[in-house]
Amino acid sequence: MKDINKLQANCFTRPNIKFLAIFATILAVVLMMQSCKEDDPTIEEDDFDQIISDLALESLPEVIHPNNNPSTKEKIDLGKLLFWDPILGGEKDVACVTCHHPDHGYSDGLDLAIGVNGTGLGATRTENSGGLGMSIERVGRNSPSVLNTAFNGMTSLGEYSPKKAPMFWDSRMLSLESQCQGPPTSRSEMRGDAYTAVLTFDSILVRLKSIPQYVSLFDAAFGGGVNAVSSENYSKAIAAFERTIVTHNSPYLQYLGGQTDALNDQQKAGLILFFGKANCGECHSGPALSDFGFHAMGVPDNPAHPTGTDEGKDGLYKFRTPTLHNASITGPYMHNGILSTLKEVVEFMNTGLSKNPNVLSGMMDPEFKPLNLSASEIDQIVAFLESLTDNDFDKIPPTSVPSGLPVGGAIR
Repeated sequence: MKDINKLQANCFTRPNIKFLAIFATILAVVLMMQSCKEDDPTIEEDDFDQIISDLALESLPEVIHPNNNPSTKEKIDLGKLLFWDPILGGEKDVACVTCHHPDHGYSDGLDLAIGVNGTGLGATRTENSGGLGMSIERVGRNSPSVLNTAFNGMTSLGEYSPKKAPMFWDSRMLSLESQCQGPPTSRSEMRGDAYTAVLTFDSILVRLKSIPQYVSLFDAAFGGGVNAVSSENYSKAIAAFERTIVTHNSPYLQYLGGQTDALNDQQKAGLILFFGKANCGECHSGPALSDFGFHAMGVPDNPAHPTGTDEGKDGLYKFRTPTLHNASITGPYMHNGILSTLKEVVEFMNTGLSKNPNVLSGMMDPEFKPLNLSASEIDQIVAFLESLTDNDFDKIPPTSVPSGLPVGGAIR
């Protein structure tokens, strides 16, 4: 049975009315439990449901589209083909999907991504095996999943602007339209040595305009004939497709929708710990389960990192909070993929200690501190995290791409 003082301390980590109400509810349950027989101290399922109900958790809303990029079938279809076509890669061996593949929850299953001159998919992908006669460094960060990036930047109230949605681990670009302008210019991710970074989109547009099917597809989506093939419209098409890659039917979201049996007792206990004793909800807040803020937690460096260490945003070893929706299928975890399983992540968070010699105690996020979770509590939180998984998303690759190149690049 939980100690009342510990519950009080946890509930007041957020000094607002909502969490005062949560504490009052949990306190009432504890008092009820104390009146029960000593040989049956467990919380009944109905008690779990009442506690969770008072958390007032909210589901993911419908997708908002920018005013200057309304969704159309023509844009989505074009965006999907571009996403899968290695014509966007300088050496024509890498597509967007190479590092954001549906078989890996629109991530790549690797700690640090392997882009240009790699072959294979997921754990079988190897670097500098593509026969290009060049040596390309690993990408310095873990590939974030594209799943639910349509909701990036969402506040705890469920509000967000698609034009201001933060992208990448350091939020250096805002909006999906801006994000897809970045990787094609990166030597290790997509460009290789085919052209300089500044000539990336001039070169890509020349390629696209030389393919009649792409000219027709751009014209159908945007109008203007060959002039529709522009970097702006390229970005709008890919962003329109990426906004379709959302998930609304995980057991957790089913539960919030009223199906109280969508979660089992272990998952419900883990949910209560997540938003209570473990204080995970401090950063993984709101419908998107992320505050989209930056936090230094002393994540250990990945020895495979091309420069040995990643200093994060502003050189402070801070990285943006990821969403936890579909986390069970998008590992490995953290900005450098150094943790392989969700259990390892929870165990790391439980320590509350920096595992990186570059991140001193004064640099650490004040919310990151020892949690004193037991082994069974860790398992309960992991069970809850697994309930955030929804496998109902677009997994079907196109049968071919307009360039005629291998679909997805050198992934087979």
